[in-house]
Amino acid sequence: MNLINKIFKAIPLLLISYQFSFAQSTNPRDNIQGSSSNAFRKVGAAGSEFLKIGVGARSNGMSGAFSAISNDLTALFYNSAGLVDVNGYAANISYGQWFGGYTHNYLAGVVPAGDKYKVGISITSFSSGDIPLTTLDKENLLNITYTVSDFCLGGTFAAMLTDHFSFGVTMKYVQSSISLLSSSGVVADVGTLYRFGGYRIGFSISNLGGQFQYGGEELNQQIDPTLPSQKLQAALSTTAYNLPLSFKAGIATDLTSELLDMYESREDLGAGVAREHRWLLSADFETLSDVPEQFAIGTEYVWNDLLSVRGGYRLGHDQFNLSAGLGIRYTGGGFDGSLDYSIQPTKTLGLVNRITLGLRLN
Repeated sequence: MNLINKIFKAIPLLLISYQFSFAQSTNPRDNIQGSSSNAFRKVGAAGSEFLKIGVGARSNGMSGAFSAISNDLTALFYNSAGLVDVNGYAANISYGQWFGGYTHNYLAGVVPAGDKYKVGISITSFSSGDIPLTTLDKENLLNITYTVSDFCLGGTFAAMLTDHFSFGVTMKYVQSSISLLSSSGVVADVGTLYRFGGYRIGFSISNLGGQFQYGGEELNQQIDPTLPSQKLQAALSTTAYNLPLSFKAGIATDLTSELLDMYESREDLGAGVAREHRWLLSADFETLSDVPEQFAIGTEYVWNDLLSVRGGYRLGHDQFNLSAGLGIRYTGGGFDGSLDYSIQPTKTLGLVNRITLGLRLN
């Protein structure tokens, strides 16, 4: 009965988060609506959109409903406060195969800085590879290529402030480039995580900072005048843009913890069975500065701390809904290794596959 009660306690919290996504008001002055309705008008108002792409196969197998779990190295992306739950020295590398030949990669590591403090570093890249230039150059050659690429280097500090509350902050250097043009700057993420009664509640804000602006040698152009005269030198300008500001609120719980508590003091099969299984349920509400709000729910079943099966569903996204994933983990002799895979079908652009390799030394 305790397990059933826990499920019913979690459901209202998830529904409240979902209903909140529709409770935002409209600003008639500039016709900007902060809800999930079709009247939303700020799509395309931010740059460096790769910062919104979730990292890691485990979390994406749960549709990104991870800000309250955040107990592995993807915490540096979802909620830096969760980094305190990573034990020992750890490293993580992820590869994502996207549509159109794009690749999305993530590398992260963490080292302990005392009993209650952790320091982490992460690198994220998003690249198109070589794209053929379809316009003619001055010599009428077509064998010219260019690339579109993004890069983010982050440093994270997380602390366990009390037995139930942790805090984390990440400073990120972000660079985006298109051919010979590029923009760069520094932004910050902050996150908090609170644990109580078998629940985890997380909040995070990502990409706090100023505006970015593209610059580069391709902005310097020669203009041929209509009348015979010397060519004119011109310096083109670009418009500054904002990064996609994001706020996430999430809740997660381990539904099998009640079973373990139920059988802990009894010498029967129940305690062993409860320890062999773990079932996580999580939900995230996310509001962004340039697209409608989104709501995600995810689940993870773990057998014997060895095999994992994951699934999730996202509402409010124009491409992603369902997701699924698998994982395998091996521990022994102070070694802890994991291999995870996730798949996410899009509505019109095919499948997105991710694979993550993790290593931890206690």
